Amino acid sequence: MNLDPRKVSVVIPAYNQPGYLRRALQSTIEQTHRPLEIIISDDASPTPLEPVVREFAREPIDQLSIKFFSQPQNLGVMDNFLFALRQATGRYLVPFAHDNRFIDRKFLAEAVDIMQPRPDCHLCFANAVFENSSREMLSAPERLAAGDSWVVMPGDEFIRKYRRGGLDWSQAVVIDHALASSLKAYEDPFMINRALAQRLGVAEDNVYAYLFLLSAVGSVAFSRKLVCEIGTPAESYSRSNPTWNRTKKRVKFLIFFNLYLADIKGPHAAAVTKMALKQAIEYVDDICDFKIAAYYRYHPVFLMLVILSVLRRPWIELRYFIKRMIGRNPITGKAFKKMKR
Repeated sequence: MNLDPRKVSVVIPAYNQPGYLRRALQSTIEQTHRPLEIIISDDASPTPLEPVVREFAREPIDQLSIKFFSQPQNLGVMDNFLFALRQATGRYLVPFAHDNRFIDRKFLAEAVDIMQPRPDCHLCFANAVFENSSREMLSAPERLAAGDSWVVMPGDEFIRKYRRGGLDWSQAVVIDHALASSLKAYEDPFMINRALAQRLGVAEDNVYAYLFLLSAVGSVAFSRKLVCEIGTPAESYSRSNPTWNRTKKRVKFLIFFNLYLADIKGPHAAAVTKMALKQAIEYVDDICDFKIAAYYRYHPVFLMLVILSVLRRPWIELRYFIKRMIGRNPITGKAFKKMKR
């Protein structure tokens, strides 16, 4: 790939909600880093988004380009994302939902300044806050990264903390696009597009699988600072799509189990593969499905996990029954926090 070594490509797959797109574009243009390109792909929105993009494209800005594409028919969430990122010409890429906005103007500049002199650092990962809320996406301990500072850690250390130990998922990321592309990190089997989703009866997503693949290869830079605001419109994909809400656990299992089965390369591959399996096991209660079994061609490890899910279910039901009856931990006396109804 012939990519500009200092350019950042912000990829925005968009659908409806012109007001949110306007916020996303404004906050991206205000980023101090240059060169910068913004790529918007409108997935056949009922409300056209091109007029919003025109508002920002009237006056040329040095070392800033805005590319707009309008799909003639709806591609679906993942295929629209893939189309947009294939237009990227920067070494660094930011997958950016169009209902999000940057709240730290220096985020992209700091990310490039960290990654550029460190050939083994392929990912910058920062904190975000939800719209109209003080709730942060990450609850990383102070000892990991104090204040707004950045810490660079080996990929195996990062992946052990990711989704555990306070580092939950975040949409504030800058990734090494050149490396991710060479690892095919955006593609099957690390994403579920519309065709596969319809075949398996699940929703589309990629569950940020590229974070695992990039962690296996090198180091990751992390900061607790808030750099992004996550939009919460009622018609966003995760809130309005009934298939996602019904099948999201199966989707997560599929991506994580595919990561486990993949021939992951890199010095931290063993740690990444182990964590992928651990993550998949968290969702085994939702995989008793003939379509999914056929998809894996009845892989022996998959069948073992199905057996585990069958054995776990009665134990989980019994545990919640005891919780409802007692209401408190019989040893500590503390009230149970999670009560299944």
